Amino acid sequence: MSELELKWEDDATALLGKVPIFVRKMVKGKIEKAARAANEETITVAFMDKLKKEQG
Repeated sequence: MSELELKWEDDATALLGKVPIFVRKMVKGKIEKAARAANEETITVAFMDKLKKEQG
């Protein structure tokens, strides 16, 4: 699965859009890496919130 494109829910994409542009690519990469490690196929706001809580 690590080579496959992950799906992003519209709400998750909108939330990512609120991240400052100069760090957005890095944040997106970290989210996708975590999703692949968790065997997620779709990035959701709930998954992003979970990551935020885990990483402080």
